[in-house]
Amino acid sequence: MSGSLQFTAISGANNEDAVCYLLEVDNAKILLDCGSYENYSEASLEQLQRVARQVDAVLLSHPDMAHLGAYPLAFSRYGLTCPAYATQAVHMMGRMCVRDTVMSLKTREEFSLFDEKDVDKAFENITPLQYFQPKALQGENSSIIVTAHSAGHTIGGTIWTISNETETVLYAMDFNHMKETHLSRSSLMEGNRGMVNPKLLRPTLLITDSFNALYKLPTRKKRVECFLNSVAAGVKRGGNVLVPVDSAARVLEIAYILNDWWHSNRSLRDTHSLFFLSRCGRKTKSFAQSLIGWMASNIGEQLLEKDSKPFDLRHVVIVQSIEELERRLGTGSRHRNRRRKAVVMATTEGMSLGFSQELFVRWASDKRNMVVLPQRGTPLSLSRDLFTRWYERTQRATSPDDPMKLGPPVRLAGAEVSVTLKRLVPLEGKELDKWMVQDRQRKEQEAAREAIMKRKRDMIDSDDMNSDEGSDSENQRGIDIAATVREMEVEAISEIDLETERLLSGQTFDLYIKGRGLVRGLHFLKSYCMFPFQEKIRKVDEYGEVYDPDEYIVQADNEDATLLLDIDKPYESDSETEEEVRPTKPFKEQRRVKINCQVAFVDMEGRTDGTSSSNIIVQLMPKRVVIVHGSYASTQALARLCSDSQASVKKEVYTPGIGETLNVSSGINIYKIKLTDALFKQTPLLGVQQSTLGFMSGRIKYSQDDEVPVLEVNSTGLESGWQPPMKVGDSKLSALRAALDSRGISTYFDKEGTLVCNSTVAIKLAANKRRKTEGLQIQGNLCPDYYLVRSIVYGHFATI
Repeated sequence: MSGSLQFTAISGANNEDAVCYLLEVDNAKILLDCGSYENYSEASLEQLQRVARQVDAVLLSHPDMAHLGAYPLAFSRYGLTCPAYATQAVHMMGRMCVRDTVMSLKTREEFSLFDEKDVDKAFENITPLQYFQPKALQGENSSIIVTAHSAGHTIGGTIWTISNETETVLYAMDFNHMKETHLSRSSLMEGNRGMVNPKLLRPTLLITDSFNALYKLPTRKKRVECFLNSVAAGVKRGGNVLVPVDSAARVLEIAYILNDWWHSNRSLRDTHSLFFLSRCGRKTKSFAQSLIGWMASNIGEQLLEKDSKPFDLRHVVIVQSIEELERRLGTGSRHRNRRRKAVVMATTEGMSLGFSQELFVRWASDKRNMVVLPQRGTPLSLSRDLFTRWYERTQRATSPDDPMKLGPPVRLAGAEVSVTLKRLVPLEGKELDKWMVQDRQRKEQEAAREAIMKRKRDMIDSDDMNSDEGSDSENQRGIDIAATVREMEVEAISEIDLETERLLSGQTFDLYIKGRGLVRGLHFLKSYCMFPFQEKIRKVDEYGEVYDPDEYIVQADNEDATLLLDIDKPYESDSETEEEVRPTKPFKEQRRVKINCQVAFVDMEGRTDGTSSSNIIVQLMPKRVVIVHGSYASTQALARLCSDSQASVKKEVYTPGIGETLNVSSGINIYKIKLTDALFKQTPLLGVQQSTLGFMSGRIKYSQDDEVPVLEVNSTGLESGWQPPMKVGDSKLSALRAALDSRGISTYFDKEGTLVCNSTVAIKLAANKRRKTEGLQIQGNLCPDYYLVRSIVYGHFATI
């Protein structure tokens, strides 16, 4: 049996679009992430729509739009109803991220692809997992195991391993090898020596991104210091500071840093307030407080020292509308004639919609204000445009080998940017009158239709109550009644519409229902025009009268009812209330905005830069690499590094395009065989790293009842056969040198890479062309040192 492994890029290959890939392992089709940005472009989702119904499982990596933005749409519209897996933190915060985006879209246009209920249904389909928890796929794909590992970058961010009997796939997107304020480093790294986790070494296939391949970043300490200095510069100028953020991912790190800084600088609180402007801000904070176990260990330690609530953010004021922000700024000043200023973290990070775009349009013309970009933003967004302008002004003299320069904010004097403003405006005049007439007609038709359908159902119930049939046919009659109701609801629409029109036009005052005759065993007498009256018959069962339990429930107080509502619907945003439907229409405006404010960019994205990413890939020693999610230039740069002869990538490096399918199978054949108890007991086994090895010889026996052959003891073969000893272990000279040094033998490497021991014995790598393997060769005179070195070398390996 030979394993099959294929990879198809659906979105996010040779570009910086949202990520979505299809991995086919044997007969299983696994969707790796399901991202889409806020525009929900039909062209970018076309590939996803084609394969959605064929997918067997979905793996989600991060709680942001780039990794799961299209999942509710695919679940509700495209038929992507297969099992989905994510960590508990991604499951909770990802739902908030998509809900916030949907609510922002609904305020600017008639967004109808999906709504908040579709988001909740989609995320209820996700199975939450813990880190390092192996999970077998369902059904006939149970031989495939998926395991989540920490990726850093976002809370609950995941690196996935997908393994079966022949292949091990490591899916590592947007990981961070550095520890942050509220997040630990990625599981790719072990300890503080910059070494890769040995449990993740040598994957058959590595799928990774090249998003930062061309960027070399300064140290995190310098970047955090520059970020706070940029915000402080805006505060000292007496203006407002806008920090565009996402709604549930990187905002936690930025809010935590600003909150601590605000706490230690009392002078800031005298003139400015720190806000988080998001439609789901309070729920985001509440969920973050319940996910302390997914954060860095120092967060829990700080809670014990300060004796405070988890992730309290006491200096961050959460507001959910521009109007609420304006009220707080107008009433929060100590001086009546002086208006307070603000540092506002506003959604969304791309500034293509949401509060961040609206605040930018309001504040950009004032030279005292400032925009501090912690992220580059999505492609073609307003944030990406501002970042490009800042980069061209500040990084002209920077060579590719130098880190990105950190400096003070810059003024884009005289620059203009085109902003597309979309919003829903109330209807007025004739448009409002026309809408009201149509709405009244629609409500009347719905009420009349519901009355007719209710009468038809009551007739069925009445016929059932008056029937003299025995209890043996009750179940069948219940099925017939339900089927009749469904048939009436589907087939009688035209009849109901006709009767409704007659009723509304005044041609009749009766709810006339034509006789239907015999329908599914139920006989209806012909009905005649008459005053609509239906005798109510009390329903009874074998225990007596049937009653409605809701009539006996004690109504709770207002406070208790509100508390119960929050418990039953934990994911509803704070701003969701039943409001009267106001007729609106979409309005689009293209506005030229003058940029008089200052602009600063400090990389707070929490991703590994190009240098660290390439070093980690080399240490992982994958057999094959697929590079995605990055510009064409960055993808090719990382591919050239992996193709270098000195790199540890054993075979192919791929840079697929959108829709391109790659065959990345290792071509290993697997043969299953059963061992008899007698053969297994007499075989010596040795533990080597994470495996158990042993040599055995026997006779294969086939059975008609079992497809898997059996290896049984062959006594003749064991007596006469002989197998030369085989050494199994790590043949690296560096590891062998450490073992020799621990035994007191002085070692060094000469110019040719040969390991010299006590200046008398030499050890070098030797290739066996016949077996196509690499071994060790020990050279030297026969002396005590030679025998001692040889015994240590033999002891370094397992002999089978």
